[in-house]
Amino acid sequence: MYPTNATKKAAKPFDPYCKKFVPRHDIPTLLLIAAVCFLHCCVLSYFYVPNHFLSGGVTGLSLLFNYLWGVPKWMVLLGLNLPIAIYGVTQRSLKFTLFSLFATVCYSFMFEFPVMERISAASELTENPLLAAIVGSAIIGITCALVVKRGASLGGIDVITVVLSRKYSIPAGSFNIVFNIVIMSFLIPSYGIEVALMSMVAMFVTNTAYNFALRGVNHNMTVFIISEQWDEIAPQVMQEMRRGVTYINAEGAYTGQPRRLVYCIVKTTELAKLKRIVKERDPKALFSIIETQEVVGRGFGAIN
Repeated sequence: MYPTNATKKAAKPFDPYCKKFVPRHDIPTLLLIAAVCFLHCCVLSYFYVPNHFLSGGVTGLSLLFNYLWGVPKWMVLLGLNLPIAIYGVTQRSLKFTLFSLFATVCYSFMFEFPVMERISAASELTENPLLAAIVGSAIIGITCALVVKRGASLGGIDVITVVLSRKYSIPAGSFNIVFNIVIMSFLIPSYGIEVALMSMVAMFVTNTAYNFALRGVNHNMTVFIISEQWDEIAPQVMQEMRRGVTYINAEGAYTGQPRRLVYCIVKTTELAKLKRIVKERDPKALFSIIETQEVVGRGFGAIN
């Protein structure tokens, strides 16, 4: 008997941390990297270059060298990204490093496209540097997060920040702050403190947008429910919401009576349904809702 489509093994879902190259997953990632690199070059040319702003990391250094000494941006991008890529090989997978090198090459060549000079010359927001800093940096931060969610990076300092973020569980955007402040301080002698401060505003918006996009609008929430009807609430949550529930044995400090806490993790959009379930069973139940930074495993995210 030959296997039918129903009996064939189901295809594995996309895993951004898989170390093997899977064409149907990784080719779209490469296309996304190329598209984001081109978009970043357009954004930097339109919003940053006319105002002499700096972006973060190695790209910021390439802009700084270009502003001060006329060094071609592609030379700095390639020259500094190669040793960072070698570091990435020792800390992350080969596929992650190849993605970063691909992004570096795209960035380097796209930045030198003749169209970028025309985009800079056509910028209409040079008279409003604050708007340029906010809009341009928000676009960069959000699109960077899209790439990282695919298990890749845009090269440069992003390789280091992703490695450190995985190792120490600190938002990746936060690692850039000190490094970028040092870079932007070099703008003060040539372009004044106002331009340097505007660059720092852009950096802050980029990091905020980046971290927000990584977490998404629908955040994870940890919920503790204290109720005498715990044995009715938990099964209903599991049945209606398809979420796992854990009992935690506890004891009332005042009464000394043993009780069970209902512990579960849900999305923001699921809170209303959870509250309705609990209210129907016990209107006097006590809720403790905690916003959770990250949840991995069991329907929430891949373990990296």
